[in-house]
Amino acid sequence: MTTSKGPSVSQPATLNRAQPFTLTCHQCGAVYSRPELTPDQWAQCVRCNSVLESYATFTPFAWLAIILTTFICLGFANAYPVLTLYLQGQGQAATFFDAIAVVWQEGYPEVSVVTFAAGMILPIIHLSLLFWVLFPLSFGRLPLFFEQTIKIIDVLKPWCMVPVFLVGILVSAVKLAGLASLVLGIGLFATACAAILITSLGRLSQHRLRLMALDLGAPAHPPEVPKPPSPSQISRVWALVLAATIMYVPANLLPIMQITSVGGTSGHTIVGGVIELFQMGSWDIAIIVFVASVLVPVFKLVALSVLVSLTQFGSDRGLKSRTQLYRVVEFIGQWSMLDVFVVILLSALGQFGALLSIQPGSGAIAFGAVVILTMLAALSFDPRLAWRRAGHRRHVSSHIDSFNHGQERAR
Repeated sequence: MTTSKGPSVSQPATLNRAQPFTLTCHQCGAVYSRPELTPDQWAQCVRCNSVLESYATFTPFAWLAIILTTFICLGFANAYPVLTLYLQGQGQAATFFDAIAVVWQEGYPEVSVVTFAAGMILPIIHLSLLFWVLFPLSFGRLPLFFEQTIKIIDVLKPWCMVPVFLVGILVSAVKLAGLASLVLGIGLFATACAAILITSLGRLSQHRLRLMALDLGAPAHPPEVPKPPSPSQISRVWALVLAATIMYVPANLLPIMQITSVGGTSGHTIVGGVIELFQMGSWDIAIIVFVASVLVPVFKLVALSVLVSLTQFGSDRGLKSRTQLYRVVEFIGQWSMLDVFVVILLSALGQFGALLSIQPGSGAIAFGAVVILTMLAALSFDPRLAWRRAGHRRHVSSHIDSFNHGQERAR
């Protein structure tokens, strides 16, 4: 393991280093002694280049301030409209709750429940659990159910999609800009602030919260060396990838939304929506939608298939590159949800009776299933299994000095 330098920052006065213990790389399984990091350093695995720990610049009080600000932003984001559409003197405003209600009333409860959970319920639970952990830690105490809570935080984090919802608002605004007059609401700016803050809170993983508790002197358990990954995950990931591939066919063939206007009714598929954006001259937004809704799902399916295949055959080719590929797949997983958020917003805004009516299509259900299945497949795959099946067992650096100089010794 090596330590790398970054921008210099000042040390929080309330944080003290806990006694040395081992850190495990969750990407390749290497084990190291924890180093003493300075304000401009982070610890990096020498085998797969994953960052194991960075110097903590924020105290629990600082994180609590961010959490409370995020709660306020989410309150404004849902109390005020994100967009208001004016057509022939009529105005139609839409909040996130309006969009959920319209989709439910149109007969698509599956889409309504998934988007409501990803855009509101799970982010609020995630923020509440972070507050539960950080408030006692601010006073040097360990919260009740600490171990269970930080595990749940890690599980919820990938499913909190407020940043994706923000981009969905922008795409919806571009799609509707040519149809009628559009006014941006307070809810849009509040959503933007909440998205930025939630992205920053994503750094608070189970691992980071545990180290924070130990450095504050709270009686938390030191990180344990995780159990070896089970080979049974290969069949589970294959099943999820196959199911997602099957659902991807109707997701692209069936209309994801239907628009009824004075000129008649037309169905819009995902690719059709991208072509329409290009024709409107919004090529930049069209590229974003094409990447998020077409390229990203295909990329995830192909990448996961390659990763699982090479792991299944015990190949040692490009292990470091494959680990980096898995990190990319894990990171971009939620962005495929973009088109689903766009559909529910357009459905809420496009309610003008005979003049204009926008409803979700059956393709939205299939596409939502693709997003969920690919995310579950990525989360079910443990990259340590690739290293293990290729013959790389656990490595350990037993001294902090050797850790700082990037040396590792086989166990």
